[in-house]
Amino acid sequence: MTENDSTIKKKDKVYNFLVNLKTVKISIYLAIFTFIPALIIGILVAQLHPGGFNPIDNFISDLGSFKHTPAPYFLDYGAMLSAFWLVPMTFYMEKEFAPYPRNMEELKKTSRMRFRLAGAGLFWQLLGLIGFFGIGLFSEDRTTSLGLHGIFSVVVFMGLSVGGIFYGLVILIYPTIIPKLLGVFMIFVPIILTVIYLLTLIIILEWVLLLSLFAWMIPLAIIFLKKVNKELVA
Repeated sequence: MTENDSTIKKKDKVYNFLVNLKTVKISIYLAIFTFIPALIIGILVAQLHPGGFNPIDNFISDLGSFKHTPAPYFLDYGAMLSAFWLVPMTFYMEKEFAPYPRNMEELKKTSRMRFRLAGAGLFWQLLGLIGFFGIGLFSEDRTTSLGLHGIFSVVVFMGLSVGGIFYGLVILIYPTIIPKLLGVFMIFVPIILTVIYLLTLIIILEWVLLLSLFAWMIPLAIIFLKKVNKELVA
């Protein structure tokens, strides 16, 4: 076995682990029950700060700063852990949106465009997760002179929004288990909100943008979770 063959074998082993049904199931549960509770608890704890906290006057990132909350760790660690948990689901989504043909007959019917769209969705989603991890690692209090927190904030919103466009196109054009109406939402709503927010930096709009990402990521997670559970008991 050559060194190249060994590397390919290791990559296949990692990939198979990531898309393993048990891995995907656990990662979805961990992601859902990490970030959302961390965000809610972070907002509640921030009320103990002398200045208080509310979505009209405070950015989401303010939850990661001692200037606005006595415990910024909820957002910081919640974001980093959730980004890590979402990796298996991201690879599983790409696999489900562009399933590999099982025989020659399926191969003849396979659309190359579908694989390209799903591959682009995977790339942008992973880029968004890097940004997600980065906003926790480089919080408002730990950002550098390069403004890494701001850079990663742009990366997470653009990554997840653009990734949603490509996956939304797959849902809209090809047969999947995802409602096509949700695909339409993914194509238009988050990216429009992202562009407007980045141009205006209106505080409340950032929260609306976050909710728009939740509005398609959580339903997709639940739908795929149901599918995984059925396959595990089959």
